[in-house]
Amino acid sequence: GEVAMWWSGKPLAKDTDFTKHIGKNEKTKIVVKLGKEGGAAPPREPGIDAKTQNEMMAYWYKKQEEHKKLVEDDDISYGNSEWANPTQLRSALNGTGAVSYRPK
Repeated sequence: GEVAMWWSGKPLAKDTDFTKHIGKNEKTKIVVKLGKEGGAAPPREPGIDAKTQNEMMAYWYKKQEEHKKLVEDDDISYGNSEWANPTQLRSALNGTGAVSYRPK
């Protein structure tokens, strides 16, 4: 049977030179796949291998679960703590940290 060369998802014509498709750079390397003449294009290679893809999916699933836990634990009671006081530094430097203006 007849064979067609495929590169970049396109069939390469047998009578044309490669420079028409890829340019005149002599150091350019291309991978050409062979397929049946008149047939469909050969399948593309995946961008990443299956092992790496599984690792990435596991990582992002773990991050997503952590994010869900953080959203559910929306406790803001720490904002009323003494260490969360935004004027604490100024009070400490002025020496007015323990001064209360209300009568007890």
